[in-house]
Amino acid sequence: MTALNRASFLSLLLVASAVHSEDLSVCMRGWDATQSGDHVRAIELFNSCIKDGNLSNASLARTYRNIGIAYRRAKEPMKAIEAHNKAIALHPADVWDDYINRGNAYDEANDLSHALADYDQALKLKPNYGEAFYNRGIAFEHNKMFEKAKADFSRAYEVGLRTELLYERLVVYGLVEKKQ
Repeated sequence: MTALNRASFLSLLLVASAVHSEDLSVCMRGWDATQSGDHVRAIELFNSCIKDGNLSNASLARTYRNIGIAYRRAKEPMKAIEAHNKAIALHPADVWDDYINRGNAYDEANDLSHALADYDQALKLKPNYGEAFYNRGIAFEHNKMFEKAKADFSRAYEVGLRTELLYERLVVYGLVEKKQ
């Protein structure tokens, strides 16, 4: 590459990176709205962030994930599934979390077969992921498959998941003693 071509190339790179600078401020406000329970407002903010935030593919995938989470919390699992489909299509580096989130939405939509397929896909991508075992256990519970639920809760603990929610499930199944 000649010095002139190299300088032109570097200039184009600088212009391209300046043109693609992300603005995640509206996305962050969307997450705050989700956390405070204002899911309708959160979805509006996330959509605005997608429209005007000049997002990278990674940020776009995360924003669709957050839209899915907001829809699920708003008790709209079918819309959550659509949002998680968009996140998965962008192939984020942590796509296993999108499969878990979509699996949770399928579970809430009473579609156990799709939920289980998503939890299994998450485990295929990230073996021994405690969150996948835990969430699959919840789906089993919802479908009165208690022995399978117990096995998944136990496995989640074995692979290192340590959450209060898991602890509660372990107590229910007699896998650990209740704290005094």
